[in-house]
Amino acid sequence: MISLYELKGAGGRYYSLFSWRTRMALAHKGLAFESHPVPMSDKAAIAFSGGRTVPIIRDGEVVVRDSWKIAEHLEAAYPEAPSLFGGAIGHGLCHTFNVWADRTLVPAALPVVVADLFDRIDPVDRDFFRAMMEGFLKCKLEDTVAGRDKAIERLGRTLDPLRAVLKRQPFVCGAAPAYADYIVFSVFQWARVGTPVQLLAGDDPLAAWRERILDLHSAFARNVPVA
Repeated sequence: MISLYELKGAGGRYYSLFSWRTRMALAHKGLAFESHPVPMSDKAAIAFSGGRTVPIIRDGEVVVRDSWKIAEHLEAAYPEAPSLFGGAIGHGLCHTFNVWADRTLVPAALPVVVADLFDRIDPVDRDFFRAMMEGFLKCKLEDTVAGRDKAIERLGRTLDPLRAVLKRQPFVCGAAPAYADYIVFSVFQWARVGTPVQLLAGDDPLAAWRERILDLHSAFARNVPVA
């Protein structure tokens, strides 16, 4: 049984977008795992990993941290299971996509999600979370609410290339989902768990794609506590 160390949210929520990348990768590979939720501020609980952030997996004697490195580990350790990357070229392209998401998509979504997410994290982490996020944003969490409509517009423009793709194929990766889909999905699941704000109109190609992802792996990602 693989152990997954991930952020602990209020009410049994799994709110880390990076954790959702790992969760979906494990489900894609058909690998059973046991969740070990830990507070964001409790660095002692994950000191065994040599790092200060989650997600972390313990797979037998192997400890891997960082969602991208975990995906690489799962692909190499379980080659007989469905592929996350589809070969060496796909691996390289997916790495590029992962960096784009972290540096462009996640920052675009953060001002939309962060104020409501504050109420859905473990209460013990709220001071830590506020200080960290306000340092990133250079404003109070509450100030992001006033600018949310403009932030949603900016996020929409960031997502436009993916809309164009999903008008022509059912998944980001083509006819079937793979890890690049889970990278994008992690941001929408982060929002789904963290805020009641609706990011997508019903006729948006991204909305239909998100529903397809939510139905994957016996509705693995759908049946969780959300905002």
